[in-house]
Amino acid sequence: MSLVLQSTEPNWQQNQHILGGVMLLSQHSSLHRRYSVAEWQQRILPAFELNQFSYYEDSHGRPVAFCNWAFVSLSIRDTLLAAERELIREDWQSGDHIFIPEMIAPYGHARTVVSDLRRRIFLPWKGQRVCTVRGHVHAELGHCVRRVQWFSI
Repeated sequence: MSLVLQSTEPNWQQNQHILGGVMLLSQHSSLHRRYSVAEWQQRILPAFELNQFSYYEDSHGRPVAFCNWAFVSLSIRDTLLAAERELIREDWQSGDHIFIPEMIAPYGHARTVVSDLRRRIFLPWKGQRVCTVRGHVHAELGHCVRRVQWFSI
């Protein structure tokens, strides 16, 4: 299946369309469907204000993936990875270390999205290690288990 990248500088109407698509994607992710409005405001909406996201649809206009990123300082990255606090609005452009707050790709397009981001967005950071904190809803425990994941750009 081919992915269609949506405009990198969407207008207000496009943002509304994309937000709706991200919400639809979230319904197919056991982790993201649990997000509260406050978590959405904290982890997803700042990316729209700063244009630090990519949104993908299939050739029929159906949402298939969303990813956002923050450029954080080393100290903020370490704080986030240690789970000392969550990402806040002021963190999103606090440094030059790439941190991925959200990757929503419930249909298996994560590798395709990362390849696209490497080529189209993060080429100037080639060789940098990027991190994210992946959440997994533990079926037996019923809560989210955090796991730090690193990959190279």
